[in-house]
Amino acid sequence: MNIQERRNKDGKITSYRIRVFDHRDTQTYRQIFRTLSIKYDTSKSEAWNRKNAEKQGMIFEKQIEEHTISDSHITFDSYCEYAIGMKEQAGLSPSTIYSYTGCRKRVAPYIGHIQLKQLTPAAINKAYSDMLTTGVSKATVYQYHLFIHSMLAMAFKENLIPRNYASAAMPPKRDAKEVQALSEDEINAFFTALYADNKHYMYQVLFSLMLATGCRIGEICALTWDNIDFESNRIHICRHFVSGKNGSQIVDGCKTNAGDRWLTLDDGIMDMLHEYRVYYLKKAESYGSKWNNEENAVFYAEKRYGGCINPDTVRAFLNSFTKTHSLPRIHPHMFRHTSVSLQLQAGISIADAAKRAGHARPDVTLRIYSHALKKNDLHCCEAVTKAMPKMPKRKAD
Repeated sequence: MNIQERRNKDGKITSYRIRVFDHRDTQTYRQIFRTLSIKYDTSKSEAWNRKNAEKQGMIFEKQIEEHTISDSHITFDSYCEYAIGMKEQAGLSPSTIYSYTGCRKRVAPYIGHIQLKQLTPAAINKAYSDMLTTGVSKATVYQYHLFIHSMLAMAFKENLIPRNYASAAMPPKRDAKEVQALSEDEINAFFTALYADNKHYMYQVLFSLMLATGCRIGEICALTWDNIDFESNRIHICRHFVSGKNGSQIVDGCKTNAGDRWLTLDDGIMDMLHEYRVYYLKKAESYGSKWNNEENAVFYAEKRYGGCINPDTVRAFLNSFTKTHSLPRIHPHMFRHTSVSLQLQAGISIADAAKRAGHARPDVTLRIYSHALKKNDLHCCEAVTKAMPKMPKRKAD
């Protein structure tokens, strides 16, 4: 370790430059050094400043030896590239990696060029303000905040920054939005139009099953005939589609640990699946050896000769179908919201509804679907007042 004094024109010390050996370049074998500048405190004595520089130098040297010091010039975007790569190697889900990559690209114009050491809460808040000014929604800015917080949390763990600056930032509050569930009239209108169209038999079964189970579209599209237990009237949800850098693909497991579940179905839905199975086998037979029997998909893509249908294909069909029949716009997740809401309104416990939905915790179900419980308020009142004797009418004085 080498400590040098830096002086101004008057010969007064302004700072100390600390130079510490780091490593040798593997190709040129040249010595690589790191430097640290310690500002001179004019309110203290020269002896105190020299001892402080030596102390800071020892800490700096130890950090280099333990590989806990960072390149002081690394930018936020460069660190994000490294952090996302490390998280991918650690086994983070492809869909999350895909989401992080998208956030990185969108955040880069605002703070990507800023060095980690200069990424203060004020700089982050300015970025949020600029995003809102350019038309980014509050909800989207909040998602970017979560991404920034996650990246800086990793930088903090690696001792690259003294604290997570995003923790002190002030992202915009998200507007609380109720989940979009279909009304009874909307359910009736959609399925009446769908059932009347004989050209879309597979979609009739698919959307009926989505409403009956409350499954995510990625779970339904990944369903195989091996997952259906016709003897016990139930289906096994154990795979799902995820979006990654290579497009959508099926992975084993579900979005949460609680997502791997068996769902019991009533006789009506099972009869529908029995009938659809007969239709499916005839369809597969008509394609002969071209049919993809390996994937054994319940809901298939004809262009892929029986391979699992992509959720994007289902979304496109639903969008086109509702437009053609002048129906309100429906997105597939609304069937899931509708299913869970109807269960809670029917008096099903939050714990049971959460288990069927594949939520990791019942409090998640309560938070998302609290609006459905408000409609039970009258039933709650009636349940209590039934136990009370009827109050006699008060006689006039």
